[in-house]
Amino acid sequence: MKKVKLIFFHPYSFGGGSDNSLYRLIKKLNKKIYDIDFISLNKSILNNKITDINFIKLNSSRTILSIFEIRKILKKYQKKNKYKKIIMISNQNFANLVAIFSKYKLSFIKLITVDRNHIDELYFFKNYLDFIKKKTILILMKFFYKKADVRIGISKKLSKDLSKHVKSKINTVYSPSYDKSIIELAKKQNVKLKKNEKFFICVSRFSKRKDHNTLLAAFSMVKNKKKFKLILVGFGPEEQNIKLLIKKYNLQNEVLMIKNLHNPFWLIKKSSLLIVTSVYEGFPNVIVEALTLGTPVISTNMNAGASEILLNGRGGDLVKVGDVLNLSKKITHFIANPSKLKNKMLIARKNLFRFDVELHHKIYNKIFNNV
Repeated sequence: MKKVKLIFFHPYSFGGGSDNSLYRLIKKLNKKIYDIDFISLNKSILNNKITDINFIKLNSSRTILSIFEIRKILKKYQKKNKYKKIIMISNQNFANLVAIFSKYKLSFIKLITVDRNHIDELYFFKNYLDFIKKKTILILMKFFYKKADVRIGISKKLSKDLSKHVKSKINTVYSPSYDKSIIELAKKQNVKLKKNEKFFICVSRFSKRKDHNTLLAAFSMVKNKKKFKLILVGFGPEEQNIKLLIKKYNLQNEVLMIKNLHNPFWLIKKSSLLIVTSVYEGFPNVIVEALTLGTPVISTNMNAGASEILLNGRGGDLVKVGDVLNLSKKITHFIANPSKLKNKMLIARKNLFRFDVELHHKIYNKIFNNV
């Protein structure tokens, strides 16, 4: 029986939520039915986690330059004529556009685009060149996204807002972040801490959109915080700036940075509270992971994801993006009366089935069958 060829195009792998989502999907797929390729521009962290798929590292130095290289790979599959169906799954808006252009006039390739970041990301500009680049992406999305066979967004709000822009239907398939296997991983202590030390935690990439400034400013204002430390787990380009912020707010003895921790789950479970201060997200997986492990959450009410997971505030506390004062008040209140937020966490946990790995797997199998 002929297999279905799946080609995952994920240009860059940094070990974040999108990598974990892809890992959870690919790991579960039946390799007797699917023959899987994973195309990227850098060495994916999945190389060390999955051994029964084919990894293809492109020679292109930038995503835009990979169009012809990907097209060449796709044409080879057509010549072989050995697959029942060939499906390409691309991730993120610019990679989705590259995939659309790569399969131009290759009608035998079915394309599924997956958007993991809210479209608002394209309205944050670093400089004039960044402005031109992102405006171009927005225009191209509007005209070419309809060329994909299936379009997916990983939260309802993301899908709704993206649909308005591209004038095409966006199907919502939640990120597969409710994975009970992390409960076992959380039993493995991999960080040395003082006995009975209490702490709050933030697990995120060290980047501007995660807004560590708001987190650190708020933490510096928290009353009676001497009982608690703040642990920042992550890596990324803003590492040095975060260190400067820690010094600016005189938090050198109260904040600990931990880099490149592949298993943060023991720390998340031991933590009294997860704090998320992102400016925008598609779907903050770490919130679901914290709830799975029984850790309460305070999060910014960013454009997508957090309010859906936390049931618009019934399952955890939500604060306005960048609201330092309110965030500090929420943390202070938690220290004084933790039971209220812990009760909210229990409500949210009862609704995590929406993000279940097994459900996600069934939905994708159905999409692969019907596309």
